[in-house]
Amino acid sequence: MRVYTIGETTYDILFFNGLLIGSCSGGSAFNSSVSLGRCGLPVSLVTTFGYDQVGDLSMEFLKSNGVGCDFIKRFDGQSRIALAFIDRDKNADYSFYQASKDVVPEYPDTQKMDIVLLGSSFAIRDNGRENLLSFLKKVKEVGGLVIYDPNARQRLTDKPELLKKTLENFELASIIKGSDQDFKNIFGLEDGQSVYDRISEFGQKCLFYTKGSLGAELFVQNIHLDIPVPKIKVESTIGAGDNFSAGIVYGLYKRMNKGLSYFSFGLKDWTEILNSGLLFSTEVCGSTENYLPRESVNQRNLRININQINQFDSII
Repeated sequence: MRVYTIGETTYDILFFNGLLIGSCSGGSAFNSSVSLGRCGLPVSLVTTFGYDQVGDLSMEFLKSNGVGCDFIKRFDGQSRIALAFIDRDKNADYSFYQASKDVVPEYPDTQKMDIVLLGSSFAIRDNGRENLLSFLKKVKEVGGLVIYDPNARQRLTDKPELLKKTLENFELASIIKGSDQDFKNIFGLEDGQSVYDRISEFGQKCLFYTKGSLGAELFVQNIHLDIPVPKIKVESTIGAGDNFSAGIVYGLYKRMNKGLSYFSFGLKDWTEILNSGLLFSTEVCGSTENYLPRESVNQRNLRININQINQFDSII
């Protein structure tokens, strides 16, 4: 059983009040893979970046954090870069500078029970679209689990081609995770129940609906959970959503690796999986890294507080 995260890799250069404050490798799938690697899960990143110094930094960082790199396709040219401008609320506004080449990665042959995490703009780009769809269909055919995070940064209600590809991804995913802003951009909807009703048109789905400082909701079959987050001092929100996704994967993996079927999960399982996502996210927001801090893994051993588990607002 293995985990694969799929998406673009970006080198982030961070600014605050117009001053350079740091830099690091990032990207949605990259951030998730590093956190899972630090937790000791067998995770591989499927991505592309250049044979340049930026690409070398990303490759070495992945290897040093236990992330498999067999499915990283490199090319002659410059890697993708982002300028991240941090505001006083610790949120980031990005300016992206695309890689000099747009290449298609080589996808792995997945097995039953493997978990695939897909997201961001990589999932709706034109180049390699058929390769991606073919891969996702094979994952489902062999009994793997696809998790999709659309990470929609722009309104798609008036962009039919992008919306079409997003909905195709919904159809091929078993679990969909996104923020309230994501689904407002995709559907124009502003509450979790309406979003769940909409995505359920694509078949039986599980929805994780995040609401920033208000916590997150889970919708699956006849279960609805609404769990708040503890108040913390926020150092940075960069990577918060990516690590919520990593926390979901962590919770799923720990159960599926024991032979439990995804379809047999009950209320306690889903509650702990949702709390795992919230735990990863809050740990990252309380740090200056895009990934789960090493000290969080070592000191807390990622144990979910039983009192925290019981603090959900509603079960329907």
